[in-house]
Amino acid sequence: MTSINPFELYFFILISLTILYSFAITYLKKGLRKTNNLATDHLMTVSIIVSMHNEEKNVSACLDNLLIQDYPKNKFEIIIVNDRSTDNTEKIIREYCKKYPFIRLITIQEIYSEIAPKKNAIDQAIRLSKSDIILLTDADGRPTSKWVKKIISSFTDETGMVIGYAPYKSESAEISLAQRLLSLEYLSHAAVAAASCGIGYPLTCVGTNMAYRKSVYEELGGFGQFKSIHSGDDDLFLQRVREETQWQVRYASDPDCHVPNAPPVNWLQFYQQRIRYASKGFIYPLELTLLLTGFVLYYLSIPVLLILSVWFPVLFPVVVVGVVCKAVVDYMFISRAAENLQDRRNLYFWPLAFVLHVPYVLFFAFITQFKSYEWAGRRG
Repeated sequence: MTSINPFELYFFILISLTILYSFAITYLKKGLRKTNNLATDHLMTVSIIVSMHNEEKNVSACLDNLLIQDYPKNKFEIIIVNDRSTDNTEKIIREYCKKYPFIRLITIQEIYSEIAPKKNAIDQAIRLSKSDIILLTDADGRPTSKWVKKIISSFTDETGMVIGYAPYKSESAEISLAQRLLSLEYLSHAAVAAASCGIGYPLTCVGTNMAYRKSVYEELGGFGQFKSIHSGDDDLFLQRVREETQWQVRYASDPDCHVPNAPPVNWLQFYQQRIRYASKGFIYPLELTLLLTGFVLYYLSIPVLLILSVWFPVLFPVVVVGVVCKAVVDYMFISRAAENLQDRRNLYFWPLAFVLHVPYVLFFAFITQFKSYEWAGRRG
């Protein structure tokens, strides 16, 4: 019986994983062709909901962007939820309410153990909303003037949810290298969201730019079993729409549908945000959890083999072949996504982002198993 050379085994494992990864990304890439198709020009009534917690620096800019929407004012309302703010957030909102009768304020003073604060804020706003179409963004979101009209145009009779791109855009004149790399990372998330929608199995979304029917929310009973989790008002809700309803989810990739938002201002904010994102890995449906686990294990195999190649130089070409194949596939995917979403701003920084991505993913996949996060005054 012929024994298997361990180096041949390592080569087989890495190349097999790389081939599987390449097929997965290539298949996902096909979904990018099926986004941004205009569905209707019907002017439906909408309710725009924004939850705010100590956002005095963002209130005015957020509301000003919502007020310039190219959409009939008698067709939408703006509901702002002041969630336990201790600064001047509520005072500023009340000043806007006096000027614009279609802006409504909800004030929350309490925290409830059975439902996470932001989900409670969204839930209360939806219950009081007057429209079936709910648009959601965040206080630091800066939607374009055509945001409402273009998001609405993506709804069909079969569409229950529409998700969109929320690119990182700094309002500062000087943009740091770290912010450019974060912008690329957010582009990659949007690429996965858009492509997975295109193939009929939406994987992720962001709460800064999403819309769904109130009837869908009510059909699901709100956030359901995930309501006490301090994150996931966006992607965990998306999972429920995909798994528990017959409604379609569409991705609106038109630049007029984009809602730029501010990148993290410091390392601690970035760290807490990424821990919060990564903490949901084992809450997803089993097939998605297994997919993410396989993704992490593939990433882990690269540095493991690279370290082993110090003692066994014959392994080094194996690693090089695997990494080069991954680089080609990744760039083709992100480049197509950048073209589709019309956001090629930082694509020339992609080589550096590619080098950093493996240790970045492995670090947060590991650290989230031991560390909690802090968000809006609450720990998760």
